[in-house]
Amino acid sequence: MLAVTVDIEDWYHVPAVTGSPFSTFKDVDEFFKHWNQRYDYLTESTKRVLEMLDELNIRATFFVVADVTEHYPGLVPQIAEQGHEIACHGLHHACKIHPRTKQPLMSADEFEKRTSQAKRMLERASGQEVIGYRAPAAYIAGWMFDSLEKLGFKYDSSVSVNSFYNKSDSQLRGVDTMPYYPRRGSLEQ
Repeated sequence: MLAVTVDIEDWYHVPAVTGSPFSTFKDVDEFFKHWNQRYDYLTESTKRVLEMLDELNIRATFFVVADVTEHYPGLVPQIAEQGHEIACHGLHHACKIHPRTKQPLMSADEFEKRTSQAKRMLERASGQEVIGYRAPAAYIAGWMFDSLEKLGFKYDSSVSVNSFYNKSDSQLRGVDTMPYYPRRGSLEQ
């Protein structure tokens, strides 16, 4: 069995540009207020990936930053129309926990509000129920899982023991390279 996932985010979504405590721009909206040069490096590369997957008859899960639906109209519908699953990669690719301290950068209520908005945007654009989530930059905290379950997500694809370092607020004991099912309120098995 082959599982293929693709993150759909553009260069300005990286933490150094937007969405983290050390970003050049506070958020994506501020980026677009100040940036007047080319920004679309996503459309053509995504189309090439779709062509390659189609040639190989492979279906993948695309973890999409929801603001892509606004800045790249038609891209998410095209991905969905070609038979791929659409999953959520956040509203604007903002870190929810501080990359160094792992402390929350927003409340659970704010996380739920933003993630619910992202889920609705992706569902509207794709015509699919969105059931998967991957935290932007893979920074995830145990408290986020209760919110994800509350919002109707069925799985998370954020945690990996193969990362260079732990990007969560937990020890990750028992998290393997195989699929895992965290207990309520933690990343521990």
